[in-house]
Amino acid sequence: MSTEEKEPRGYGIIEPAIYEELNWSMDFIVSCLEVIRTQLPELFSEFPKSVKYELIPLGNPFGEPYPVIGLYSDSPKDLEKIPEFLDLDEQVDIWLNKVGIETIKKDAEKIKTVNWETLKNRKPE
Repeated sequence: MSTEEKEPRGYGIIEPAIYEELNWSMDFIVSCLEVIRTQLPELFSEFPKSVKYELIPLGNPFGEPYPVIGLYSDSPKDLEKIPEFLDLDEQVDIWLNKVGIETIKKDAEKIKTVNWETLKNRKPE
């Protein structure tokens, strides 16, 4: 592998239970995920500071891709400190139940982010 080629980044995935609630309105889901994404560093304050969060399209073997939040770190040791998928989702779901989906929806109406079409077609790093 040349020095210019990088392996695709691996991600931990967070899929908050909001898709049905938002009627699979992809642009609105992306906006709500962006609101949630901005809160994750505070929610997961015990994670290493190298952990980053971004919106990514997740391939789906049963249909179209859909937006999720990806966690990554350039430090393999720090990545090992991130809990498994189900534990991450559970923590986010507990937080969402406290905050309420209506709060997330209101905040999503005010936030600026990419639309689903742009996110879906983004080239992975």
